[in-house]
Amino acid sequence: MANQHPIMAMPRRSETRHAQEDKKQRQATGLALPLLLTSIVAVLVAGTDWAQRWLFSGCAIESLLVIYGAGRGSRIFSDVPLWTLLATGNLLYAIASTSWLLYGIFSTLCYPTIAVTCLIQFDSVATFARKNLRKILKQLHFTRDKIALFNLPALEIDTDVHGLMVIRGITISLSRLTIVAHGVELGMKLVDDIELAMYADEVNIPLFRRVQVSDVYGSIKGGKAELFFGEVDTSQGDLVDDDFSILGDTPLLRAATARAEGFTERPKQKLRKSQMGVDKMKDSSPWRGFDFVKTLSPDDDKAEKQYEAMLEEIRTSSTIYQSRQAVMHQMSSDSESEYESTPENDNDMRAAVCAELRQLPSIAHPPPRSVRVTTLQNSSPPWFRRFTHRLPFLLRLLLAVISYFHLINISSITVAASGVFAAAMLQQEVFKQYATENAELRRLERRVKTWLTDANFCLQLTGINGMAQVPLSTAWDIVAWLKFNDIMAYRTAPEKAEVSQVVRLGGADATATIPTFLLPHHEHVVPSMPTESEMEDLTHEIDEADGIPKTIQVKEKAKKVRKDETAISMSVHASLPATFDQSLMDFVAALVKATKIIELEKEFDEFERGGDAAATPPMSPTTSPIDDALSTTTTSSGTMSDTTTSSNARFKDLTKNLRQNLKDGTTGQQIKDLAKDLQQKTDTGFKGLQHKTNTGFKELSQNTKRMQKVMVSGMVNDRWIAKMVGKIALKLQQAQGDVGYSGEIPMPLAPYRAVEGLPTKILP
Repeated sequence: MANQHPIMAMPRRSETRHAQEDKKQRQATGLALPLLLTSIVAVLVAGTDWAQRWLFSGCAIESLLVIYGAGRGSRIFSDVPLWTLLATGNLLYAIASTSWLLYGIFSTLCYPTIAVTCLIQFDSVATFARKNLRKILKQLHFTRDKIALFNLPALEIDTDVHGLMVIRGITISLSRLTIVAHGVELGMKLVDDIELAMYADEVNIPLFRRVQVSDVYGSIKGGKAELFFGEVDTSQGDLVDDDFSILGDTPLLRAATARAEGFTERPKQKLRKSQMGVDKMKDSSPWRGFDFVKTLSPDDDKAEKQYEAMLEEIRTSSTIYQSRQAVMHQMSSDSESEYESTPENDNDMRAAVCAELRQLPSIAHPPPRSVRVTTLQNSSPPWFRRFTHRLPFLLRLLLAVISYFHLINISSITVAASGVFAAAMLQQEVFKQYATENAELRRLERRVKTWLTDANFCLQLTGINGMAQVPLSTAWDIVAWLKFNDIMAYRTAPEKAEVSQVVRLGGADATATIPTFLLPHHEHVVPSMPTESEMEDLTHEIDEADGIPKTIQVKEKAKKVRKDETAISMSVHASLPATFDQSLMDFVAALVKATKIIELEKEFDEFERGGDAAATPPMSPTTSPIDDALSTTTTSSGTMSDTTTSSNARFKDLTKNLRQNLKDGTTGQQIKDLAKDLQQKTDTGFKGLQHKTNTGFKELSQNTKRMQKVMVSGMVNDRWIAKMVGKIALKLQQAQGDVGYSGEIPMPLAPYRAVEGLPTKILP
């Protein structure tokens, strides 16, 4: 076609001209029917009362607008046939016209529908509305059929846990009924020394269809050096007045702003042309971008460019993008080959990005204002709170519709944690003081800690689908399901730029069962406090239970009733087969050997403590120390028994001579000499006895320690443990089925019970 003669191109130009003429003719023909129907409606309204009522309700206006839109080729709900749409709307009006209440509700809903129809079908109306709204509402951004909100206040979580949630931008598409959140950041302080940070670039919510979330990255931080809100004292009151709904000076905001300065001031990674096709926009802070958005141009083209520039700024300044660019830069410098996008490479890339994110603050772009969760909870007027309290069925109905239509799809969740924390836990709970007394344990401890402390560990879940079911009846519980397509664990060494997959499973699924009475305003169905008669019935039920399993179940039930608790049931199943890296298997083998040695050390310590207690019984209060020493040595050995017998004989001879001398009238000096001689002989006998006893115990202790070493070396064998670990790993690589765990999360019932003075329920 490139070498085609110019004359051959002339028919194509004529075809284009004919197509344009046909389009104009169809538009003129399409407007004829709406004009005809408008004339008919005008005549009916002028002559009949029912047509006037039809017109005032808005149904006639909406019908004519839909017909005009069909003639122009820009009708709403284009997938629905025109006459089906018109018949449905007028049928609803016919039903509503039979009652003044239904007529009022229909009219109230119809006029906003007319406004939306005009905005979608007619460009002139949409342009006029956007230009005027930009002048009035400076914080909103109107472009085409979208409404964008930037510079939103952060959500300050001040309930059971404390943290901040930041959404950098929100886009609402009217034509597609879609809400998109850009740049989501979450920093949450779980306990005093553990913190969770989550990041997501985009959350897409098509209303009444689903919830689509992009790649989610998380980081678990522990220790004072890593904590983001570590020095924040959330127990003390703020310096601001709680009466204001939007706060500007709170401890969480101050901590977020202080920690985020280093991230916002550092140079950004440049955007590659190969990825976006255009150069990166000028470097500017987010606040300058927000100020730029506030001064909007009434022109649609300029407003569209500003909107796209702001989204580009949010995307390129996000922590995920910056970490990904840093990882790709490091990969390109280490290797000459270009990055090739494959499923396996994408998984490794996500693990490397998540490890890089650990160095960044939990909230990298804090806004200057925040709104608290408790403020939002108390912001509704009292009459509305009374209304929702008296009709809890409406809450269940709303949640049932939302949960049914909004299935959750998450591309992936990758969470990283440092191995230093795991090594510290092993030292505290496993090794303790045993490693200082055993050279083999010290070697194993160094081996285990080296594998942990030199790396970060990432858990990656891909292809996540979630669904929940909220029943309309309180007789049933809320059930939620989660399905994971793939599960992987990575070990990343940032200093060596290594990313290795250590565990991979075939998938997993989880189920959670939540009692319905845990929902707000459902205190009327919370179980009452247990009475004495109920406890007696449970005791009688335990006695009459048939078999051990039933007895244990009833005992567990009685335990919950006695503690006044309920439970959220959790069930998790992992799908086999599973693969394991050789380095992980070596780590497991070393840890197994260390735990076995520690168990044997504990057993020997208990044995030695028991032996000492048996060998040296406590001294009886009715006997003398000499008698105790003699009785102890008598039961020690044959040699000790002979020594004791000879000592007793000498002692008897001395006492016999003493009595005889006293009868014969022996002087005091002779008695003293005899007593001195008795003391010397007694001391000599006891010293010999003590020396022999100590020598025997030393030999026994040395023999016990030699025996202990022989038993440990025989029972804890490196080759045997490695062989067993290898066999188990090989079996898991070929196994089919699921491996699961089921448990319960206890929940106290007292906070959910009703207090006095609440209004009664109308529709429970």
